[in-house]
Amino acid sequence: MASRNDRLARLPLWMALGFLSLFVIVPLLVLVYETFASPEGFTLAAWRALAEDENAKAQLLASLQLGLGATAVSAVLGAGHAWLTVARDLPGRSWLGPLGIAPLVVPPIFMAMGISDLVMDVGGFWPCAVLLGVAHAPFVAVLTTRGLRTVDGRSYESALLLRGRGPADRWLLRMIAPELLAGCLLAFLFTVADHGVPEFLTVKGKTWHTYAEGIFSRWTRRAVGTTHAELQSPIVAALPFLAALGCMLWAALRLRANNPDRGVVKPLPVQTLGKLRWPALLLPIVYLGAGVFVPLFVLTRWVLGSAQRRDPMGIDYARESFAKAIDQGLPDLMHSLYLGLAVAAVVVLLAIPLARQSARRWPVLDLLVALPAAMPAILLGIALIRTFNHNPGLGWTNYDFYAGWGFAVCGYAARFLPFAALTLASHVRRQSIAAEEAGRFVHRSASSRALRLHILPLMPAAWSAFVLSFVLALRELDLAVMLPAANATAVRRLANAVHFQHEDWSGVIALMLLSFAVLLPLLPALLFGRKLSSLS
Repeated sequence: MASRNDRLARLPLWMALGFLSLFVIVPLLVLVYETFASPEGFTLAAWRALAEDENAKAQLLASLQLGLGATAVSAVLGAGHAWLTVARDLPGRSWLGPLGIAPLVVPPIFMAMGISDLVMDVGGFWPCAVLLGVAHAPFVAVLTTRGLRTVDGRSYESALLLRGRGPADRWLLRMIAPELLAGCLLAFLFTVADHGVPEFLTVKGKTWHTYAEGIFSRWTRRAVGTTHAELQSPIVAALPFLAALGCMLWAALRLRANNPDRGVVKPLPVQTLGKLRWPALLLPIVYLGAGVFVPLFVLTRWVLGSAQRRDPMGIDYARESFAKAIDQGLPDLMHSLYLGLAVAAVVVLLAIPLARQSARRWPVLDLLVALPAAMPAILLGIALIRTFNHNPGLGWTNYDFYAGWGFAVCGYAARFLPFAALTLASHVRRQSIAAEEAGRFVHRSASSRALRLHILPLMPAAWSAFVLSFVLALRELDLAVMLPAANATAVRRLANAVHFQHEDWSGVIALMLLSFAVLLPLLPALLFGRKLSSLS
């Protein structure tokens, strides 16, 4: 009976591995196969064309430059914000610290919309790099904060006494380097995968384009005479890049796994900033202002009518905008909400067994989990489409699943599963091995041990992973462009409305979308007060 219970306890892990295989590994293999398969048969034309395709190489180089520039901005803002609010006596650090994740709630396209409304004809490389750097700085801020809070303050105090502040701070930087590196790499991955913001921030005479833009543009032009080699060339260029990113992310995750949480430690001593105490507020002000308050300000102006530049701002106009939003945009908003909740639930259910197994030092599993994060959403969307859209080579996929919401949920879940697994894995590693061994004598059943020793203690972390997945799903634009059912989401509708022609109610829908993203993380505090503060 025990062996049967053990097999049942392993079932969630096998289901998670099956999901990753079906929605990540198989689509990626299909994508690689199609670079060699033309209507005429096996060919290397796409690979040979890459050597002559200067556009694809230029786009790849532009993506690398954009990723490095945006990551530098993310590192300065995110790590600086964490450092000032955890290890320094910044005024208001108790409430500024949790706000470090706030820009993650705002879709990057909203930030682009805000800056383009305030500064007409903005565009070019550095505006795009700065904007994407601000949008993805929360990854660096959250992970750096986690690293700072797991360093034993007694060791830091000893370094201060023996060597002084400078060497002590350099030692502290080495201790948090795995977290900082992981955060910067996530910021880099999200930047190079984004095609919406570089496309939106386009000015006349723009001479640079990212490879995500190139893949998307060629994919959308495939029906008007694009050859197989021309269509596959940017994908061929992206595959070695994808392999390198996957290895880098895997290495960062392994490095982070080898630097586990240290349990209960003495907090770092808060060092004074001296005369820089108040000037240092400029960094979080710039960070939160650009990432949160500017988009909110612009969206509010739109609601009040100023976006039209012909109507006066006023409550009457706002009332009219709300009426139009409820009438025309509410279905898309509800679709986004339902999709986000479904994606978050699926992601958490799959991430728990993967995180548990990852804590047992499965390097191959870490690589498998990291792979979707390394794939640009556009590339993942194309791979899913080619696999499940009645692909002649995979006749078993020829059913209505492709056009429904189930396909969109699975695609989004494959995209965001690594981030939930990353969130949960650190908490799994904190669980006491001694407690697990003792639990084997108390709970004979494998399922009982899994529930009481692993699942229930993970509930706070599972809530964090749920909220993160929900927020990422709400703001996702690239997959919404690619997957059929996801076209009917609010962020997709807003991108179309603003990119092609502004509609009066777009600001209202955007504010409602942000409200959903903010309300869910605050829900436990609103319902239960400080009793569930650990869930934040």
